[in-house]
Amino acid sequence: MTVQCSKCKEEIPEGRLKALPGATTCVSCSNSRMKRSVTVVKGEREDTFNDLIIMEADEYEYIFGKYEQIGFIFPEDSPVEDGED
Repeated sequence: MTVQCSKCKEEIPEGRLKALPGATTCVSCSNSRMKRSVTVVKGEREDTFNDLIIMEADEYEYIFGKYEQIGFIFPEDSPVEDGED
C-alpha cells in the first residue's frame, strides 16, 4: 500500500511506515523542530524530584522571552562575529 505525505505529497518510505504505522508525513516534513525544556523542582526534603517540561522553541520564547532571565544565551542564538563561522 502506498501512502503519500500529507505535506509534500511524496511517497512515505515503507521503512518509516513499518516503524510508525500511523505516519502521515515523510521524514523531511516531520515535526523535527528544535525543542527547549524547563526543569521544575517538586516535593520537599527527601521527596524532592525534578520534572522536565519539553516544548517547542517558539512556545518557550513566547513564555520566557528569547533568552533566559539569568542572561544565558543558547549557542544557536548567540550572535556570530564578523569572520567567524
